[in-house]
Amino acid sequence: MKLFWMMAGLCLAMMPAFAQKADSLSITLPQAEEQFIRNNLVLLAQKFNIDASKAAILQAKLLPNPSINIEQTLHTSEAIANDATIGPFGQRAFQIQQLIQLAGKRNKLVQIQQINSEITEYQFSELIRELSFQLKSNFYQIYFLQKSLSMYAEEILTIQGLVDAYQEQYKKGNLPYKEVVRLESFLFTLETEQNNYRKQIIDNQTAIKILLGDSSKRFFNPKVDEVSLEKVSVKDLNLEKLSSLSADNRFDQKIQEASVRLEKANLALQKAMATPDITVGYSYDRAGSYINNYHALTLAMDLPVFNKNQGNIKIAENRIRANQAYFNQSQLVVENELLNAFAKAQETERLYRTFDKNFVGNYEKLIDGVIENYQKRNISLIEFTDFIESYKNTVTQVNALQNDRMQAYELLNFVVGQKVL
Repeated sequence: MKLFWMMAGLCLAMMPAFAQKADSLSITLPQAEEQFIRNNLVLLAQKFNIDASKAAILQAKLLPNPSINIEQTLHTSEAIANDATIGPFGQRAFQIQQLIQLAGKRNKLVQIQQINSEITEYQFSELIRELSFQLKSNFYQIYFLQKSLSMYAEEILTIQGLVDAYQEQYKKGNLPYKEVVRLESFLFTLETEQNNYRKQIIDNQTAIKILLGDSSKRFFNPKVDEVSLEKVSVKDLNLEKLSSLSADNRFDQKIQEASVRLEKANLALQKAMATPDITVGYSYDRAGSYINNYHALTLAMDLPVFNKNQGNIKIAENRIRANQAYFNQSQLVVENELLNAFAKAQETERLYRTFDKNFVGNYEKLIDGVIENYQKRNISLIEFTDFIESYKNTVTQVNALQNDRMQAYELLNFVVGQKVL
């Protein structure tokens, strides 16, 4: 009977109550990552932003359009119409002008848009880094929560069987009612804790489905090779190597560095804006000037007497200083995040490696005997529930430790900016 309850509990615990077998999908982490890259809507939106930034470069390269002004009389007097020097169509004039940007303004604007596009691509890579970390965190959370849930399902079925049997014994007058009530109370405690685990799984399922761009009602069952996980270790890693890797792969830091370059390019543009542009044109007037058929070359420019773009230049200079401070801050953050993540990974692994892997198995071997002794009244209800409580705490703590270990490893990968574990 115990074996039956164990098998039933394992089957039920592999999915929450809302998930039917036909609606569940076993998925490995590489499969989840592939679907994430392919279907995540936030990544798709950021790809469009990259395309938009490249279009901005194209726009910045375009020359200003020329302008044309045409003038034609709508009516003429009879005298003008019959004047042989003017002809029957009266006065007409036109002017064409072209703005010529000086001091390399257009090239400087192109450079700004190129850096903006570079930042947009860095933002895309940074988004992948952040969302991928969330995906892996949710993936392992679900997996180890389900392992604890399977234990709860097993123990609840065991206790429920005892409650049913003891209620029959109480009806026959063989047991006091207080023992049945205390056993039912213990069962309710287990069911409440099980429900809390289920709610945590539901929350993580929601998060992972959003990350995977999945709108179906499927329940994702993480599939993990624990033998491979057991081989993962931080012992071959060192801070110097990790620091070098993070310098090359932390796109949030690259965004800050590019932002400094962007503001320097903006300063160059603002200084160039102090140089007035020139407008070159050609003007023709048939009969409105001091001579007929008047031709002229026109030149126009602002005189930089009052506005030399001093304010915008000052703004750009201060933005450079501000972004340089942000960049220095980002370097400090990365260095300390790396120290923190590496220390956590080492400490979690130290605890995991000192833990006796047979500890839970030894508990499980004793359960059948404890249940049998309780049924035979060889041990009290308090001793029985104390053992079950101790076993439950051990299993959940072991699963929590295994989850903490993988979370620490993924945090280190996240902080470095690439997979090192």
